[in-house]
Amino acid sequence: MAPNKSSQMVGPETFHEHETEPSPQVKEILYDGYYYDVTSFVKKHPGGSIIDYYTQRGEDATNAIQQFHQRSAKKIDIMLKSFKRRPANDRHST
Repeated sequence: MAPNKSSQMVGPETFHEHETEPSPQVKEILYDGYYYDVTSFVKKHPGGSIIDYYTQRGEDATNAIQQFHQRSAKKIDIMLKSFKRRPANDRHST
């Protein structure tokens, strides 16, 4: 009796061909009334994992960003404009 397809052993090269990457969870940060999609930026954030605190808790990061980045406010504004955003009152889940 020949084994059916579902019970055949799969070699490593075959497994990786069919392996799917889990889609990354969207990470958003609340700033000045908008949620910004910072998924691609989180690992690059020079301040380390503090950004994770705000993406995981959904806490408003406006004051923290403004206080810490006082001298680079223009740079921060330019960077934020490059991210997708949605209004904070949008009912989309975070």
